[in-house]
Amino acid sequence: MNDGGSKSAVRQTTGYLKELFSQVGFQIDSRRGQNFLVDLNLLDLLEKTAAVLPTDIVLEVGAGTGALTERLARTARRVVTVEIDPRLAQLARERLIDHDNVVLVEGDVLAGKHVLAPCVVREIEKARCEQPESRLLLVANLPYCVATPVISNLLLQPKAFDAATVTVQKEMAERMTASAGSSSYNALSVWIGCQCEAEIVRVLPPSVFWPRPKIDSAIVRLDLSEVRRSSLADSKRFHAFVRDVFCHRRKVLRGVLLRMAGGKQKQSAVRAIEELYATLNLPEKIRAEDISPDLFIDLENEFFSQTSKE
Repeated sequence: MNDGGSKSAVRQTTGYLKELFSQVGFQIDSRRGQNFLVDLNLLDLLEKTAAVLPTDIVLEVGAGTGALTERLARTARRVVTVEIDPRLAQLARERLIDHDNVVLVEGDVLAGKHVLAPCVVREIEKARCEQPESRLLLVANLPYCVATPVISNLLLQPKAFDAATVTVQKEMAERMTASAGSSSYNALSVWIGCQCEAEIVRVLPPSVFWPRPKIDSAIVRLDLSEVRRSSLADSKRFHAFVRDVFCHRRKVLRGVLLRMAGGKQKQSAVRAIEELYATLNLPEKIRAEDISPDLFIDLENEFFSQTSKE
C-alpha cells in the first residue's frame, strides 16, 4: 500500500493521482499493493502517531510518489525509503529532489522471504553509524504482500526498530495485536508480542484509498520492549520454533513437541517432553493457540534445554 498527501506541497487526492498518472502513462499494478491513501486527515493521523523526532532515522517501505516521504523528511534526520516500481521511484525522486536527507532505494525491500535486501540494511546501518544514538522508526503504508516479512525480518535484526507505525490489512493488524486464545492469534502474534507493545490505532475502510482495496485496513503502532526482547536466548531459533509449532496450532501441543524432538519411538524424546511438561506445569491438552508470548519464551528455552541433554 502506498501514500497520501502533504501539507506543504501537493495535496495528494484521488483527482491529483488520476491526473498525474494520466500525464505520465502510469498504470496501477495491483500485484504490488498499489493502493494510495487519499484521506489527508488519516495521513495526518499516521504522521502524528509516528511522532518522528529530528534525531530519528525513518525507514519507509513503499515510497509511491513520495508524498508520505516528503512529510517524514520535514522532521526526520534521515529517511530511507524503498520503492520497487521504477516508474513510481522516478516520480518520488522528482518530488523529493530538494530533500537531501532522503535516500531512495529502488528495488525490493526483501532479498528473499526471510531476508531483508542488503542494500536496505546498508543504508540503515550507514545512517546509524553517523549518529549512533538515533532511533530507527518504521513508518509506512506497507504493501500487503510484504507486510509480514518486513516486520518479522526487522525484528530479527540485531538492532530492530524502536517503534513502527504502519498501515496494514485489518486481518493482519488483528494478528499483530492478538492475545492467546483468540481466533486471530498465530505465530506473528507471538513474535511481535514477545518483543513489542502493540495497538490498533484506527481501522480504515476501503474508501480512504485509491484504488479501493476489497478489505478494511488499519493503522498499527508497535513499540519495542528491550526487556521482553532480552528474554530471547536466540531470536532466530525462537522465531523458527514458533513457526514450527504453529504449523499444527489445532493439535495438542504434546504431540507436536514430541514430533519435533524426534518422535514417540525415541525414548529420549519422550522423556524430554515429559520433563518439559513437569517443569512448566503445562495442562495435558494445551495447544499452541493457548500459549501466551511470555510462556512461549519459557517453552522454547525448556524445549532446547531438555532435548540437548540427550
